[in-house]
Amino acid sequence: MSKPKMSDEERKQLIERLAADLEDFVAERSIAARNKKATEPEDNRTIDEIVEELKSHPAFMTDIDWSKPLPPEIEGLMQLKYECENPTARAGSYREDGNEQFKLKKYKIAIDNYTEGIKSRCPDAELNAVLYANRAAAQFHLGNYRSSFNDCIFARKFQPDHFKAIVRGAHCCFKMGKFADAIRWCDAALMVDPEHSEILELRVKADKGQRAKERDERKQAALERKEQEEDKKLLDTIIGRGIKVASMKVPKQAKFDPLLLTALESHNPTGAKVHLDQQGTLHWPVIFFYPEYTETDFINDFNEQHCFYDHLVHMFSQEPPAWDVDHKYKADDLEIYFENNDEEKLYKVDPETSLLQALKHKKYLVYAGTPGFILCVKGSKFREEFLSRYKY
Repeated sequence: MSKPKMSDEERKQLIERLAADLEDFVAERSIAARNKKATEPEDNRTIDEIVEELKSHPAFMTDIDWSKPLPPEIEGLMQLKYECENPTARAGSYREDGNEQFKLKKYKIAIDNYTEGIKSRCPDAELNAVLYANRAAAQFHLGNYRSSFNDCIFARKFQPDHFKAIVRGAHCCFKMGKFADAIRWCDAALMVDPEHSEILELRVKADKGQRAKERDERKQAALERKEQEEDKKLLDTIIGRGIKVASMKVPKQAKFDPLLLTALESHNPTGAKVHLDQQGTLHWPVIFFYPEYTETDFINDFNEQHCFYDHLVHMFSQEPPAWDVDHKYKADDLEIYFENNDEEKLYKVDPETSLLQALKHKKYLVYAGTPGFILCVKGSKFREEFLSRYKY
């Protein structure tokens, strides 16, 4: 059963509603475009830029001076049938050639033809709507969904009830994962044809996609809240221990600031970071410096309750490191220091001291989320020379 034909008044009212809806959509997208830059390479124009370009089109101008020369790029393409001085006829010729190339699935060539037709700047709004809608179709077949969508907006600017442009725009939104926009464009299409099966099916898919997207966003928000709570607990624990971290000199009463966590990002090549275990114990990545040989050791997980000596026994009781050619680095023969950069002074650490006790020292400051300590051999010549460089 065919649909009853719209009266002129009904069609006029429909066009007004569609035009108003499009204007609202463009306004909303303009605000969003200011907050988020487009990332797809094929067309980085904002909606504002598209509208500005549209305003300069002869179809929307009340005073057109066709005596003025056309842009150089168009003059260079005026050949054969395109040399016609009538911009409408020229645009129509480009449309016909574009359609032929589209049928042959030569979409890039079709796009070039439609583009030249658009550049003809003809005053025929309906022809311009067709050129933009056809170019949108070609762009869509190439997977350039953002460019295709922008052309759909242009087509509707010229002809608000252009059904193919509305349908194409809905599909573009869906392909780009913009499900809320897809639903809105589907609703616009259903205002023209309430029983259009393709659009009804697409709307169901878009609604399902939007629900899934909102569900994922809620999960992500919950995960971020959980991570923030864990981060706050970590910072509170560190500050509560009396440990000072570079760029994090804040009082215990200070409110939680997620930016402070950047001071805890480790430079450990393994990516290990300070963390709390289930018993509330801190585990730190720690670096040992051996200035005599310009070597380092990373300890990925140093329990704050463990003492330095236990780690030294584990590290130097077996095969000596390759750089220790004299085999003099042994747990019982090592001294441990930390450096206070502000004072350019070294402070000695008892090997039987726990990591927590060392970090709570009033002169200790943790840099880059990784406590660091200097190790030297007792009584060695290098130790004497090294210590002489500092206040000690």
